[in-house]
Amino acid sequence: MGNFNDPAFVEWLSTLALSIAVALVIAAVLAASAGRLLALPPEHKLWMFIVGFAFLCSVTTMPLTDQKTWGDTTLFIAIPALAILTYFLPTVVAIIFDHPNFQSIFVMNLCFGWTVAGWLVTLVWAIRKPAAQRGADYKITPFGAVPVTKGDSGRSGGSRPT
Repeated sequence: MGNFNDPAFVEWLSTLALSIAVALVIAAVLAASAGRLLALPPEHKLWMFIVGFAFLCSVTTMPLTDQKTWGDTTLFIAIPALAILTYFLPTVVAIIFDHPNFQSIFVMNLCFGWTVAGWLVTLVWAIRKPAAQRGADYKITPFGAVPVTKGDSGRSGGSRPT
């Protein structure tokens, strides 16, 4: 299989691509349907997708091994699982760190993770927490919530300083 024009290599490569595509579709359908059925939060659905995709890719590539020994087959099964988990490492980091934008990180990782720059940008985004947005300070009055200004903080009631 040293030649790229070899029909055996083309058949092997097309079988591999088809197996990965089928594994991608099956993992997505299983994660979505099981997530709805079990009412799982979105981060658990992503975990199901990533782990399921890695497992299915490993299983679907098993018949592609030329050697039928346990060691070669185990190594051949482990390579797709490790590759997929490495590919989705930014998403895994975002889920573990409880990043509020983990779904956006997953989409960017899925679409642009194949480029080194896209993978690195997604990883940095997953590691960095967004700055907490500070909203307006309010005080509760009998008439509702009123924004607190710097001059209001020391006053009491309706009296004016003289």
